[in-house]
Amino acid sequence: MRAHLTVSLIAVLIFTARGSVSAHDPIRSKVTWNGDIARIVNARCIRCHRPDGKGPMSLLTYQDARPYAKAIREEVLARRMPKWHAARGYGQFTNDPSLSPFEIALFVAWVDGGAIRGVDPIAREQTTPKAGPSTTAGGRSVDVGCNSAGVPAGRLLAIRPKLAEKSSAGFTLVFPDGTREILAWIRNYEAKFRETYWLRRPVDMPRGTRLAVDATGACSVELRVDAASTTPRAPRTAR
Repeated sequence: MRAHLTVSLIAVLIFTARGSVSAHDPIRSKVTWNGDIARIVNARCIRCHRPDGKGPMSLLTYQDARPYAKAIREEVLARRMPKWHAARGYGQFTNDPSLSPFEIALFVAWVDGGAIRGVDPIAREQTTPKAGPSTTAGGRSVDVGCNSAGVPAGRLLAIRPKLAEKSSAGFTLVFPDGTREILAWIRNYEAKFRETYWLRRPVDMPRGTRLAVDATGACSVELRVDAASTTPRAPRTAR
């Protein structure tokens, strides 16, 4: 509820800031596809929502997206789009495509203002934007089980879970001194949208570190690990 109120307030401010209308004008915001929305879609959505993507429809152009404007509004407000199964507050990731409250408010203002196209002198739709990479290169791949498995010493860069469909799992590193580092909590897993979660702050794993997993179904996980740490490990506070 608080998140929806915040987004609604931002949307009102956007509408007010973008220009006023007279009593006889149709209610239209100044937020447009070409001026505001296309850049967000290109950055966050087209890796799935393109003709050869995993999404159910393409959002590559205004003509593609306009029929789904109301559905897009509901999906971004509920944070079901862009797809991202890592729960907020459990780890931070460099490839997180989640929208900011301001970006969500832009979508809301765009749809509520009539989902207008706007003028684009660059003719954006004549070219096909390339989807950016969803992962970051680096490290070697290590497959481990989900039963408090030992992990190789080194620096953990990313995790790539494989879970039972629609199941959830929490991933925590347990260090030799007994302290813990929460990596991620993956919810409502979908095999079609399996993801590699690249840690914003890689974690040093000394020899004897274990991976503890709390899963609601069968699982395995692929780790991306640098062979050796280059930074001394600081003392940890138990979590």
